[in-house]
Amino acid sequence: MSDKSFQDLTYRNTCSEKTLQSNSKGFFLNFADYLANEAGDDWIRNVFGKLHTDEQRIKCIYTSQKTAELVTNFLSNVKEVYRNKNAELSQKKRLEGEAFLKKNEYTKALLAFCQSVLRAPSNNKKCLESTASLSLALWGRSKANMKLHKFSKALVDIQQALKEDLSESYKAEAFWNMGICYASIGEANKATVSFGLAEKLLRGYDEKLHLLTKEKQETCHIKEKENILTDTPKIQGKCNNNLPSASDKLSIKKTENMGRYIVANEKIITGETLVVESPHAACLLPEMFGSHCHHCFQILKSPFGCYDCASVAFCSVECRDKALSTYHRFECKYLDLLIGSGMSILGHTALRMITQNGLEKCLEIYDNRDNERVYKLCTNSQLRPPNDFLQRTLMASFLLRCLQKSNFFGSSNKNVTPTETEYKVGEMLLFNLQMLQFNAHEIYETRHAPNSRIKTSKPAYIGVAVYLTASLFNHDCHPALSRHFVGKDIVLTSTRPLEPNELVPENYGPIFSRKSLADRKRSLSSRYWFDCQCLACQQNWPTIGQGLEAVSKRLRCPTSQCLHIFTLSTARRTIKCPKCKSTIDLSDRESMLKWCEDQYMVAFELMDRDEPKQAIDILCPAVDTFYKISVPPHKETHLAEEMLRACFADSGNTWEILINDK
Repeated sequence: MSDKSFQDLTYRNTCSEKTLQSNSKGFFLNFADYLANEAGDDWIRNVFGKLHTDEQRIKCIYTSQKTAELVTNFLSNVKEVYRNKNAELSQKKRLEGEAFLKKNEYTKALLAFCQSVLRAPSNNKKCLESTASLSLALWGRSKANMKLHKFSKALVDIQQALKEDLSESYKAEAFWNMGICYASIGEANKATVSFGLAEKLLRGYDEKLHLLTKEKQETCHIKEKENILTDTPKIQGKCNNNLPSASDKLSIKKTENMGRYIVANEKIITGETLVVESPHAACLLPEMFGSHCHHCFQILKSPFGCYDCASVAFCSVECRDKALSTYHRFECKYLDLLIGSGMSILGHTALRMITQNGLEKCLEIYDNRDNERVYKLCTNSQLRPPNDFLQRTLMASFLLRCLQKSNFFGSSNKNVTPTETEYKVGEMLLFNLQMLQFNAHEIYETRHAPNSRIKTSKPAYIGVAVYLTASLFNHDCHPALSRHFVGKDIVLTSTRPLEPNELVPENYGPIFSRKSLADRKRSLSSRYWFDCQCLACQQNWPTIGQGLEAVSKRLRCPTSQCLHIFTLSTARRTIKCPKCKSTIDLSDRESMLKWCEDQYMVAFELMDRDEPKQAIDILCPAVDTFYKISVPPHKETHLAEEMLRACFADSGNTWEILINDK
């Protein structure tokens, strides 16, 4: 696609810049624009713009007389900027939690203790100001969790408090409470051991033992409510040997015009789970750092923090330890700098693709690029203008400098100019920044009001990920797939039937029933750099409220192999097909179409009663029947497909909150 092919070149450039810097208050693009002005259009177009590889580009900005000093001066300012722990604030929140406990306001107590935990310095870090902040915060939170009958979480808090050198004066009660927690979750043997340890520590303290025994009698009969977890679904049928994480009903094809894309190699019916895939890399939006786990993206209930920074939180010790042993140890002290730069979530994901692997693994990937699946994803490098390449190269250098300073390369490099090894990682960063622009998926959760899961449901963007299989699906303004997420895993489910060799399309944002042709063309050409030629675009299907309601209903000729379509009218139902010449009766098909529309209404009522699984059972065969006897566009069927998407999403990430309709 040439520049002339874009619907709106200015908007295309704005969209591209947003994939680098999404916050207008950040400093990165100010620097990039300043450097571009200093280097001049002639140098950008005729020197930098003539370079052919990412290796040449990343080295050029450090060595060219036009840019070297400017880049060095800018990168010399990279330093640690992060949110520190605060023992004083932690203590304040802990005391608030204890006050709430005394007033039997257990939910408020839990919230205060959680804030105390996240701001508390760790005793294990030998921080001069720690004053047992973390152990006491965890100990307090364990008591709040027990009062709320969240015994599993209370147990973990007690164990972690003990690891953080909980004061000897609390240890007897700690083991006693562990016994209560074990008993409440059905671990009788462990409960007996814990009670035994507590009794040994309480010898000579009969009054204390009496009080604890009384509490045990009051509490041990209470069983923890079963925590209903969202299960990641399984692919229906066999797994694909050539397409990881996908059904064997799918195949990959490649043409010059369409690139690589996915087709059905056998019949697919509505409601089939076709892809269940974990991300190659994923990042949480900074706005979600306080509400979602930094590692698995689940909603925080009783979080744990990083030992060094107070910027992020984790839903469990396991998630915390995984993050701290890999990517977060390099990102931790530069998170606020990255956010302050205005860098987009795609930029952070480009960095995460490096930090999650470590240097040794990154160099293996670099040396094996020709065989790595991620390096086969589209970058549109042949369409990318020189100024865009320059901005991405500068962002790669900024991220590379953060890695240099964070000891990613084994020691902190005082020299801004990279070593040969560092150049390789810089080259990888530059590739990531190009590839993610066109291949990243927004991860969302469905938020809904209490007692109204479906009717009030709204998607909320919480992060970004790149999926090596899901990225291969082409766009269609009338998609055949719904996507939802379970944690970070993507689930793709069919929303209409597909025949063998038919394209299996996803949707990149604009759907024909909601966006006009002009708006869709502008959006897709500017954001994804292609001119959509799907059937809805070629035939300019109308949107809801702008003519879709008035489209005549149509029926397929019932003769086998005949492709003729009849427009439904008040004419007689016995008619001769002009294509196959058979005399046919359309009455049965007209009745079936009416049945489909009636089924859609039944499903809508089920959704209104928050019965999405039952609605799915009604919708899937009705949609299959529609495509057997009719063809789109058909308003009622497209609304049914939207209903299916809402129902499927309800089985993924959800959050019950008060919805603001404004």
